[in-house]
Amino acid sequence: MKRLVMVIAIAILGLECGNAQGIRTYTSNDEDSMACVTNVSLYSEFFKQKNYSDARIGWREAAIVCPKFTESLWQNGVIMYEELAKAEADEAKKASLIDTIFWAYDQRIVHFGKEGYVLGLKGADWMKYKSDDPKGAFDILSKAYELEGNSSGAGAILYLYKSVYDQYRKKQVEKSAMFDWYSKSADVIDYNMKNETNANVLKAWESVQANVDKMFGTVAECPDLVEIYTAQFEAGKDDINLLKRIIKIFEKRDCTEEDLYLSVAAQLYDKEPSAEAAYAIANGYAKKKNYGTAAEFYAKTYETSDDNDLKLKAFEKGAQVALAQGQYSKAKSLALKMLSINSGSGEAYMIIGDAYIAGKNECKGNECTNRAPYMAAVDKYARAKAVDPSYAEAAQKKINAYSGQFPKKEDCFFHGMKEGDSYTLDCWIGETVTLRFRD
Repeated sequence: MKRLVMVIAIAILGLECGNAQGIRTYTSNDEDSMACVTNVSLYSEFFKQKNYSDARIGWREAAIVCPKFTESLWQNGVIMYEELAKAEADEAKKASLIDTIFWAYDQRIVHFGKEGYVLGLKGADWMKYKSDDPKGAFDILSKAYELEGNSSGAGAILYLYKSVYDQYRKKQVEKSAMFDWYSKSADVIDYNMKNETNANVLKAWESVQANVDKMFGTVAECPDLVEIYTAQFEAGKDDINLLKRIIKIFEKRDCTEEDLYLSVAAQLYDKEPSAEAAYAIANGYAKKKNYGTAAEFYAKTYETSDDNDLKLKAFEKGAQVALAQGQYSKAKSLALKMLSINSGSGEAYMIIGDAYIAGKNECKGNECTNRAPYMAAVDKYARAKAVDPSYAEAAQKKINAYSGQFPKKEDCFFHGMKEGDSYTLDCWIGETVTLRFRD
């Protein structure tokens, strides 16, 4: 208490010195200025002690007398009333405390601006405290989105889409709203995923993406997308942004085998030839097993793109197409290009291993060495496990299967070869392996 009295006394002394020089603080009269400093000091001390019941007395007075004192007045008010609401058992009193939270957000905007940002916080809390009213949250969060765009916070975007999802479940909006807002949300998420440098914030955006995709996936089927976007495509074939949005949505739901997807991709490439459009066309043809055309457009993608992420995807898809075409050396070449971008790509090593297995008959040898491709493949699968644990299970299954195809000891003995010897495949594989036996 002595410390509190000293804080107030020092604050009042500073106020009196200021007034002696004709300076007003926070309000238009001396009485209010003194009341401001007194109540801010009182609430601040109790707030630091997390004694929110006593803190709110001074806070309420300060909020009335000097609302422009500092922005933290309103930030702390939200914190304080959230804790008070959490501890309140009486539902009517709890509702009143929650209303004060939203009033504090509104007052923060009135006195300190940052409308879009603060509405994002308010809307997220609306979903938390008034979950039975998703329309109310949507009204707040959609306004925040309009104001903030790509600068929106991760929580604001997550709860914006959840407000649409909850409205759909309550039959308050049509399914098309889920698609439209998914596209808008995805644009913001993609922008921040590409531009965010803070690891913790990036992790938050990754979580938002996973949750938004999960909600979207509960309602979006390929026939739905075709039904909804066919009319939009016909009406807006010259709208580049619309074409890109449709492609993105179809790719998210893995609906690239649909004729509409390919039509949109071709239209986009015609209007704006780009690596992204070429990639979309390639995906469409790949799904239709038109591998020749798919390979052509994957090549256009990685040959023209400056985006390493896109090039990586095009190399991967191109390699998979090459495998399907029986072009094993090409598949390996494209997988190696994947590794030049990302040395930790487990998928690249899996593709090389698969190419070795599929193309093993092109490497002729004796009873011992004609099984060397299995060893080369197993080495690649082991490498996939080592660089990317997410491939551990799939890689181990193949290791187990193909280790059983290694030569027998006697097959190699008669050719003067023993376990542990090095052997280089002089075919397209070109790997040096250590001889191992299956028994």
